[in-house]
Amino acid sequence: MEDRVITQAQAPSNRRVKSLADQIYERLRMDIITGALKPDERIIELDIAEMMGTSQGPVREALQRLERDGLVFKQARSATRVTSATTDEILELFTIRSLIESFAVKRVTPIIKADQIAELELLVEKMLIAGAKEDMFALTESDMLFHRQLCVWSGNSTLYRAWDPLYSQIQRFVVQTHKDYFDSLTDLAATHYPIITALKSGQADEASQIIEDHVMLIWSKIEQALER
Repeated sequence: MEDRVITQAQAPSNRRVKSLADQIYERLRMDIITGALKPDERIIELDIAEMMGTSQGPVREALQRLERDGLVFKQARSATRVTSATTDEILELFTIRSLIESFAVKRVTPIIKADQIAELELLVEKMLIAGAKEDMFALTESDMLFHRQLCVWSGNSTLYRAWDPLYSQIQRFVVQTHKDYFDSLTDLAATHYPIITALKSGQADEASQIIEDHVMLIWSKIEQALER
């Protein structure tokens, strides 16, 4: 972890300056998602505070956010540790996610606007650029935003509230496994094009089925690999 904190003077003037808690959260989150911090590895508040040149308050706030994300857990009278998840648990998360997004897309398809389609296309372009650079973390940031927007645009806050807690745990799984099941990261990015085509068609049932199949695609690839 870099021993550097961005100051207001260093930050671009047209952007909100991130708090220390934000910076610590984002760095720890990235380290967990990319596997730099392993499951069950200890995260000690004092060590992080010293590394970041701050008090333990911002570190504690960042760890609380990571706990809500399902990426860490706090042991009584002990350090915080990185969570782990079994394959069956992750499969359950993906199954839940596929159902949520299927409902969301069924609502979105009849009402989606041209500028929203353009936003999704831009996100796929960003995925392709990240894929060409072998930057799996950046690819999944755009990937998850693509799917998040569909839930937001559904206009159903319950769907979004059900989807959002799955975000970080699913992203961690995608970052650490998907590169083993696709010929290239650009191929992974390109799997989003059929979703956009279906949204443009206005066929809600078709689009709903395509997003469900897309979310569960990795599991068919895992099953194929196990059968070899």
